[in-house]
This record gives sequence, C-alpha cells and structure tokens, in this order.
Amino acid sequence: MIESTPDAQVAFMAELRRESAQMDYRRWAAMLKFLDAETARIEREVEPQQRDLALAAVRSVVAQANGWSEHQAAGRIHEAETARDDLPTVWKAFGEGEIDAARVSVIANGAWKLTREQSVEKLDRRSVAYAATHTVGELRRWVKRFIARVEPDEVEKRYEDVVAERSVTIHHHEDGTGDLFAENLPSYVLAGIDQRLDHAAKSLSEDDRTLHQRRADLLVDALDHIDPDNEPARTPNMAIGVMVPASTVAGIDDQPAISADQDWVIPANVLRTLAESGNPFWYRLTTDDRDNILATRYDGRYPSHHLRNAIRFRDGTCRYPGCTTKAANCDLDHRQPLPNGPTSGDNLWALCRHHHKLKTFDHAVPIPHEDSWAWDVGGTILTE
Repeated sequence: MIESTPDAQVAFMAELRRESAQMDYRRWAAMLKFLDAETARIEREVEPQQRDLALAAVRSVVAQANGWSEHQAAGRIHEAETARDDLPTVWKAFGEGEIDAARVSVIANGAWKLTREQSVEKLDRRSVAYAATHTVGELRRWVKRFIARVEPDEVEKRYEDVVAERSVTIHHHEDGTGDLFAENLPSYVLAGIDQRLDHAAKSLSEDDRTLHQRRADLLVDALDHIDPDNEPARTPNMAIGVMVPASTVAGIDDQPAISADQDWVIPANVLRTLAESGNPFWYRLTTDDRDNILATRYDGRYPSHHLRNAIRFRDGTCRYPGCTTKAANCDLDHRQPLPNGPTSGDNLWALCRHHHKLKTFDHAVPIPHEDSWAWDVGGTILTE
C-alpha cells in the first residue's frame, strides 16, 4: 500500500470541502423548489387573508425537515432566495462548490443592506473571488467595508435602522453558565462602557481575579441591581421555574437542577447554597399526589395564577415542534376548545402567539400520537 503524499492529502481535503459545499447547494435548491411548489398551491387553494399563515405552516415543515428552528429556517429561506434571484454569480459559484453556505449567507446578508440595484450587482461580481480564498470572518469584514464604500450616503439610515433592532439576549450552556449578548447598540456608547469597565476593574484592589473576570463581575453586579426594590424574580407572578431533584436537596447525590424551559442548569453545590441563603424565590406548586395543581379543573376560561405557573413550568417552552419560545411568553391554549375542553392542566398547554394562530385557523392541527401529541401540517406529521 502506497502512502499518500501531504499534497495529495491536502487535495483530498479540498475536494471534500467542494463536495460539502455542493451538498449545501442541493439542500438549499431542494428547499426552494419545495417552497415554490407550495406557494403556487397556496395561491390556488387558500383564501388571500389566510395565505400568510398557510405559508408560515409550510416554513415550519421546512424547519423540521432540516433540523432548524423556525427562526433559522426563515433566515435560510431569505438567504437562499436572495442568492438565487439577486446574486447569480454567487449562486453559480455555490452550485459549483467554489463557496459554501456559510459564505453565501454572509454575502446575502450584505445584499439586504444595499439599497441600489447596481450596488447589489457589484457585490455579486466582486464577492466570489474574495469569498473563495478567505475565511468567513474575513469575508464578513470585507462585506462591511464594501457596503460602507459603495453606499456611503446610506450609512446614517442604516445606523438608525440597526439601532432600532437593538436587543439583549441570554444563551445558556450545559454546565450552569451562559453568555449575555447586547446587540446593535451604538458604537460610541459601547466604547464608553468599555473604557469605564476597564477603569473600574483596574482601580479595584489586587485579588485573584483577572482583569477580564473583574470586568465581568462589575457588569453583572450593575445589571443585577437594576431595581433592587422591585425584583421581578422575587414575585410569584414572575417566578423562575426550576425542577429540583429531592435527592440533591437532601444531599443524597449531585444531580443538577434544570430550568423549566430545559435551557439551563444549576450545579448541585450552587443549588444547595442558594436554597440555604434565602435569596432566591422558591415556589412549590405541587405538594403530593392528593394535592396536584395540574389536576385541578376550573369552570371559567382562564386558569388560576397557580395553575398558570404550573403549566408554564411543566411545558417550559411552546409545545409546537421545534419552537423554543419560553412558556412565560406564550398563550395558555385549550387543546380542546371550550366548552368541550375543560380549563385544566391536562387540556391546557403553552403555545406562542404565532403557533396559536396556526392552530386556530387549522393550518396546524394537534393530533394524539403515542401517548403524546403531534401536529398535522398540510398532511405532514410533525412530532416533538
């Protein structure tokens, strides 16, 4: 057996990269073909006022088939349509495996920010050569510079549009930690915060913490005391749901607590410290089999405060497949509508407003499935 040379191994990896890019292209092209056919069907068969919801249901099928969230699917669909319809050079290079889906996404996102057709055409002509020989990070910076140079008169408007989308999000890891992201804030504000954090961190007395750790602790401390006299996590209406193993509290083992939305954990040692400190708000919803709040039935349409919390803690997120909207931000929907379905734990579930509408107008229909529930979306069955 003849061993391959380093050059041959590099060439083999490059070929695998090209094949992977072409597979990305086939996936995107198949998605667009399916969407085009479904859009044509909906325009033929669905009343105009219901078409947006019908298309949303189709997009949820695309998300499930590709293993994406619906938010991710919406972004991928927009990127694919932009590349196919507005960036022919980019789309051709994608099909030939010169550039992959990650690079096409960056270029398509750049095209959305351009306001003139000739600017988009120029981006299409110039971006492929750079994208094929540089990393995704380098390409992202190149596109930023291109946009600023080709349409400098639009900088002010883009600034206003982007700042209008400012947000703060939190992403949790599996080890009891997470990340806080503040996005689309004015750069001059961030530069000032950066300097103040640096100054405050350096002025602290020497301890075992690094400069980065001190900066992080100062920021968290400031945010943790936004309104100390009215902390929402300490009121029953805004309680944070955590599933706590009794064995952990008793010290029998070290199973972590898991948040109701199953997105974050609290290590056992941290949990015990919190439980003993009296700092967090502990709210026991179910005491035993004879006093289970989820088994309670109510005569009216709206559940009690206790039942509402119990359902939101139980479900954690919207119960539509793939949706991660927190149950606290969802409607509590009667699976079987009143008066046939009772206001009780076994007939109520959390549905975000979007999926609640899909259900209400029969674009997505819940059906029993293996001791649980699935959804019939235009004949396609989606399961949790």
